[in-house]
Parts: sequence; C-alpha cells; structure tokens
Amino acid sequence: RYVTVEVQHGSTKEVLTATKGTNGVWSVIPTGTWADGSYTLTVRVEDDAENVKYSAPLTVTVDTHVAINNVELVNDNGVKGDNMTNDAHPQFRVTVPVDVNEVSLSIDGGTTWVKATQSTTQGVWNYTWPTTVPDGDYTLAVKATDNAGNTVTKKLDFTIDTTLSMPVIVLDNVDDTGDKGDNITNHTQPTFTLQHIDKDAVSVKVSVEYGGVSTTFDATKGAGGWTFTPTGAWADGDYTLTVSVEDVAGNTSQSASLTVTVDTQISINNIELINDSGIPDDNLTNDVRPHFQVKV
Repeated sequence: RYVTVEVQHGSTKEVLTATKGTNGVWSVIPTGTWADGSYTLTVRVEDDAENVKYSAPLTVTVDTHVAINNVELVNDNGVKGDNMTNDAHPQFRVTVPVDVNEVSLSIDGGTTWVKATQSTTQGVWNYTWPTTVPDGDYTLAVKATDNAGNTVTKKLDFTIDTTLSMPVIVLDNVDDTGDKGDNITNHTQPTFTLQHIDKDAVSVKVSVEYGGVSTTFDATKGAGGWTFTPTGAWADGDYTLTVSVEDVAGNTSQSASLTVTVDTQISINNIELINDSGIPDDNLTNDVRPHFQVKV
C-alpha cells in the first residue's frame, strides 16, 4: 500500500514517497539536488494489512568532483621549475585523489592519448614517453577520471631542448700584440672574446690552467656579448683556457682549448764588433764599414 524511503545524510533525515510504475516497479527520485557525500537509504513497505517491513540499508556516495592536484615534469634538468628538459623522453608525475582510476596524457592537442601507470603510492601516476620527442615547445594535457565517472583536464607547458652550440674562445684582437693570430701578447690582463654562446646560456665559465694549476672564473656578459678578462696581472708564461657553457635546459658544452703566451720581457744579450782589427775586444777597427753581430 505504501512504500517510502528514508534517507539519512549526516544528521539530516528525509522521507521520500516511492511511486509505483505501470510495470509494478516502485521508484523514488529525490525532491532536490543532493550535495556530495554519503547517503544511507532504507525502504519501508506497508501493506494493506498494515504489516511493515524494512529493507537492509543501502549506502550511496554522491561524487560530482574530481581534481588533478599536481602535474610535474620529473626530468626537469635545468633550472628547477622552469619545465625545460634536455631529455627527449620526458617523464611526468601526476598527483590525483585516490579515487581516480585512470590518468591519460597527450602532447599533440588531444589527438593521441596514452595511459599513465599508477605507482605504488596511492594517488601518484607516472608516464615516460617511450619514443623520442623532437626539440620544441609543447603543451601536455592530462585527463583524470574517477570511480564516479567524473573527468577533469589540466595542462602543463614544457620545452624540450637537447642541443647547445660549442663555444669558442679567442684572444681579443687588440691584445694580440704580436703577429696577428699567434696568440702572443705583452698585456698582462688580456681580454678574451667568447663566441657561439647560445642566448639561453645560464652559466658561462672559463677555466685557466697555468703552471699545472687550473682555476675557474665566471665570464662576463656585456652588450657586445661574453668576454673574460683576468682580475689580476698574469706573469709571463703559457696559459691554457677552456670555456664551459650550461643552458636553461641543463645541456653542457665545452670549447676546444686555447693556449696564449704572455711575454712582457725582451733583452739584448750581446753586441759584438766583428771587424775589430786592433787589440781584441777594444772595439777599434780600421774598416770604414764596421760589421756588428747582435745576440738576442
């Protein structure tokens, strides 16, 4: 005769009246929208003889929301957090609520989706691209689906950069005081020009080896490019210089070595009058065309 459904949600209790359909099946629809949460339903049946029977309770969970807590580029090799990598196989970690049962990823605008793998830690999913991804800027789309069928998408922009030019170090033309290109100078603080330094370089260092001891210095970036000048005067001798560069993606490159000679001294060891015709070494000659020999 009567079929009602008692709905318990937290401390709130609601009684709904069921409706009998033409097929003899009773059904009930909530009068309002249910908020997310757990609801316990119990059916009360009363027949014409006023006998009453209750069903076993049924707990139903309403879940209309799903979230992606975090998307991380794991092999972010350069400056941390800039989402740049020098690995052509980018690896991603996705953190989601524990009721998420599927995580998919796409880097081609949603044309192709791949499924991430759930780790041993609940709520953490991982995926590493198995094929080589060319250098460039990409937008990663992550789609998560939970047990209730809710779906959400989150995006992450990232860059793959696997290349870095090989730097070159040369003695500045002004400081190459000998024959041009012989890398000999009489300047004790010569300036060096660093060439082929990519715009995304974040570290440019010059290693100087002298007398078996190697010291590393930071290069200087100016309006005209990168240069290096010793902070103190160099003694005479041979110096071997090498440039090392690192870019924002973590790529590194090293130049060929350059050996420069600092030579600030010159001397004349001996001057001799060859046609000394009188007493030896008295520097007297009877030759109107004196002949000299100079040793340096």
